[in-house]
Amino acid sequence: MQVTNVSRVLVWSSRLRLAHWILGLSCIGLLITGWLMNNTPLMAQSAAEIHFMLSGLFLPALLLRIYLLLFGKGSEHLSSCEPDLHRLSQAWLVLKFYLTLGKAPLPKWYSHNPLWGPAYLALHFFMLLIAASGLFLLKGISMIGGLSLNDLHHLSYLVIATFTLLHIIAVFSHDLAGKGSDISGMINGQRIFETDNPRHDDNIGTQSIALEELMKSLKR
Repeated sequence: MQVTNVSRVLVWSSRLRLAHWILGLSCIGLLITGWLMNNTPLMAQSAAEIHFMLSGLFLPALLLRIYLLLFGKGSEHLSSCEPDLHRLSQAWLVLKFYLTLGKAPLPKWYSHNPLWGPAYLALHFFMLLIAASGLFLLKGISMIGGLSLNDLHHLSYLVIATFTLLHIIAVFSHDLAGKGSDISGMINGQRIFETDNPRHDDNIGTQSIALEELMKSLKR
């Protein structure tokens, strides 16, 4: 008889979670105030002031996340987002889950979603673009080498806004249909995994499984 064991594993470090939540919340605020600045003349000044204050949270959080991507460990590092043959096969299963509106089962993965991982890396590139263009625009510089920084800022805005909306929808759908506790995991750092055929310890009458075995089971 197949036995299922539930394991809680620390996947997301405290500094990654800190960067994630500050980036996420400040980014949503920046997107909203950016829209208000351009579409509601009566609120433009107030929105601009809030926009400027939120940028003071966004920039250091972005720098922290970039640092972790380059020099972090485990799930912090960009290698955890890079595609390989195994992740590509899982990415297709995640896409199938979306295409069937949640009817197809989700695969198991350890940290970053195999379909969204490369998109996360692209997102940080556009975050850097919007931050750099925003700083130049703040100093009154609107053109660099024939490139319109206003257009670049707006393009980055559209990409980040689209990603943010899809990300929120995807995370909620995963939490509803899957068993990985995606939302709570980004709060307490721990993800829940179901592993098959755990090792049984007769001496203490409990079942246990090594982390190495857990990670192997996620690659089936």
